[in-house]
Amino acid sequence: MHAALPSHCSAEPSDAFVDASVFETPNVAIGVFRCPPRYESFRDTGPIQRHIVVFPRTAVWIRHEGSRTFLADPSVTTIYNAAQCYERFVASPDGDRCDWFAVSDDLAREIVRAFDARAAETSEPFRFAWAPSSAGLYLRQRLLLRRALAGDLDRLGAEEAAIGIVASVMALAYRASTRAQCSARHRELADAARVELLRSASANHSVHDIAHAIGTSAFHLCRVFRSCTGRTLHQHRMELRLRLVLEQMEDARNARNLSALAHDAGFSSHAHLVRAMRQHLDAVPSNLRRLLA
Repeated sequence: MHAALPSHCSAEPSDAFVDASVFETPNVAIGVFRCPPRYESFRDTGPIQRHIVVFPRTAVWIRHEGSRTFLADPSVTTIYNAAQCYERFVASPDGDRCDWFAVSDDLAREIVRAFDARAAETSEPFRFAWAPSSAGLYLRQRLLLRRALAGDLDRLGAEEAAIGIVASVMALAYRASTRAQCSARHRELADAARVELLRSASANHSVHDIAHAIGTSAFHLCRVFRSCTGRTLHQHRMELRLRLVLEQMEDARNARNLSALAHDAGFSSHAHLVRAMRQHLDAVPSNLRRLLA
């Protein structure tokens, strides 16, 4: 993830493979990655070139070399050390669409040192393969990427914002690591629920509907999901719905009104969307749409 963005490329979905930076200094870089499922090297596009955190816009299964496979979807941030080898597997017909923020080796170690001095001195300072992502953090990186694409960033502001995003990801990763560790069986169940919630994010499904779809009981699913993710099923679905709305707001081709966007994402009304955005993003839809479109 290191090439310059070709003049004919954009951050919008396409059938082409894109791996490009949209803003870069010696210390940080901001970029986009688009890999359609039919791309010949979808499973293995080579090792990561530098220390990066990645914000998925679709769902894809990821396996770091020597580690278990996990689901990368818009509710998490994936994390890579320089030279990290990994594989991806199809989880969505949209393939792998994501945006990334890279920092230099010195910066990566300095950021990690604030949380874990020992890890900062190892060959792979980023200890975790992924971290949960809050709605507020997701919005921060979306807005920063839009500014980068618009050429509306100077070196000072871009570096400060990118460093802040990487540091926030590390903080969430270390905070999540303090929770009780899930067994492999429970993690697989939570991942299956996340796949089902993403597939049906706009539907008004009950706990029993989700549990039935993945072959478990409602009580067991509620208990395991919260233990493994730190969120309830309802909280997780709300986070996904907000990300779906943000995605639609960014699409310049989408001229529908906000009530239609709210309905399509599963909110009961425009007012319901406004309340959710005020609570989770500290903003209202009309303002965000102007910023993102």
